[in-house]
Amino acid sequence: MLLTVLVILSSGTVWGFTGDVLVGQPLLDRNERSHYSYCSLAYTLEDPLKTALTTTAAVVSGPTSTTTEQGRPASPEQPAAEKAKVPPPSIYFKEFVPDIVGGTKRIFSRDNAPLVLIGVGLTGLALTVDQKVQDYFQKQKPMEHPANIGDTVGRGYFPFVFGIATIGAGEWAGNKKLADTGVTTLEALLVTGIATEVLKYATHRKRPNGDDYLSFPSGHASSTASWAASVSEMYDWDLRIAVPMYLVTAFVGASRIQANEHHLSDVIAGITLGTLVGVSFAKYHKEKDAKSSLQNISLSPVFDKDLRGCVITFKFL
Repeated sequence: MLLTVLVILSSGTVWGFTGDVLVGQPLLDRNERSHYSYCSLAYTLEDPLKTALTTTAAVVSGPTSTTTEQGRPASPEQPAAEKAKVPPPSIYFKEFVPDIVGGTKRIFSRDNAPLVLIGVGLTGLALTVDQKVQDYFQKQKPMEHPANIGDTVGRGYFPFVFGIATIGAGEWAGNKKLADTGVTTLEALLVTGIATEVLKYATHRKRPNGDDYLSFPSGHASSTASWAASVSEMYDWDLRIAVPMYLVTAFVGASRIQANEHHLSDVIAGITLGTLVGVSFAKYHKEKDAKSSLQNISLSPVFDKDLRGCVITFKFL
């Protein structure tokens, strides 16, 4: 910002607004170079700045009809809320693989270290009480009847259908954030599913019922937590969204213990894994959008025999 100010000042021009017209007053006339610099920059910035002012007026007082200095009618600007247009599904499909790569890299970011440490610690503590928790669920059967519901909700296709539906709803309503949330959910589910299967075969832990050696971590818990975390992070952990979704995740995990398919530590590890992946992919998409918006502003220096200054370009979508 300081460099920009210094370059503009060195061009011999003072900038200001009078109503909706950009004006400049040369500080020092060096063979009309200051005036020439002013004119070049003024004409470059005039239309974008007028667009910004018109947009602001439209948001405050509604659409109005204006004319340009040349007498041409100016088209009414859309409100700011409508600027972020929803990309067509083909764009999401085209960016799917790059997003998978980018989101996966985001998992290994340093800011995820506290979540990993907490999850590993809780999983270690759960290992010490696995058998006691298992005995309680098998003897007392606190979730004997709802266990089938938890099994259905926790299967991967349920969050997958939610992701597809969310993309469709976002496209239909013109809500980019909603559509992005659906895409984020699908990407996180895919990576969570792969990571879960790799860990199952790597750890080779026997299930409590003895059916196979694919107990750790719980796939139902990881997929549900991935879904809950990706949606919650996209909406900045709004408690009205995060609390119900994590209650569903806890319900699914408990139902898997009741069904004698997993230990408590399997469930906690699954929730940790799903949360880690879901949060990472949501953050990746939010950072990607922020970076994309910054690219709408560009600063280009101008150095010429008769001209010194800079050209700032604003792109208003």
